[in-house]
Amino acid sequence: MTAWRAAVIGHPIAHSRSPALFARFAAASGISLAYEAVDVLPEALAATLDAWRSDAIFLGCNVTLPHKERALALAGRADSTALACGAANVLTRVDGMLVAANTDVDGVEAALAQAGVALAGARVAILGTGGAARAVAEAARRSGAAAIVFAGRDAGRAAALAQAFGGRAVALDAVPPADLYVNATSLGMAGEPQRSLLPHDAAPPAAAFDVVYVPEETPFILEARARGLRTVTGTAMFLAQAAATFERWFGFAPKDQPE
Repeated sequence: MTAWRAAVIGHPIAHSRSPALFARFAAASGISLAYEAVDVLPEALAATLDAWRSDAIFLGCNVTLPHKERALALAGRADSTALACGAANVLTRVDGMLVAANTDVDGVEAALAQAGVALAGARVAILGTGGAARAVAEAARRSGAAAIVFAGRDAGRAAALAQAFGGRAVALDAVPPADLYVNATSLGMAGEPQRSLLPHDAAPPAAAFDVVYVPEETPFILEARARGLRTVTGTAMFLAQAAATFERWFGFAPKDQPE
């Protein structure tokens, strides 16, 4: 049996639950897999990926903030979803080349579908302008959202996303009423500032979705729930994108998937 290696990379990365989840997937599926969390500074990303390209037992890596856009640029090839997003959350080693993919989009769709929140015909307000925001925007676009609004601290990045995905950029304090509000920033994550960007006038029957999954009960989720909004935590997205990554690497869905 080949003893495979894989990783999740980001900065910071200590919060990640991916090593434990992939260990569970591998054990249940009869696969020998050493999967580790590797803290990679932005300036070390290219060198880190170069080293892994030549490792014959290295399967690939999951990619989290702040590397998703840069990972796509450094890949030798990319699938259509990663190209549409302009970001990658998975790199797979194929014949010495790293191939970029984006399973976050599937994760977004799965999480919202499980919660009964429809993207088709919805007004979607995305708070954040990074790789996670791109995945949410692509899910909204391909699912037929009626309108997509981007708001972030960097007005230029918000405007660029609006142009790329056919949406509109607004200031964080000028987000219009929406059917779905999405926190696509790191706010609320363990080790990050604990505050919510939920607009002051967000109200039922709208839904609130947070891509952060550690902790599951973020300030964004807690505030939305207190106001009576439907809430969707980041856990379902995390599990769905991980299962899709495993299937991409091994050719079958992992056994013993958490509910």
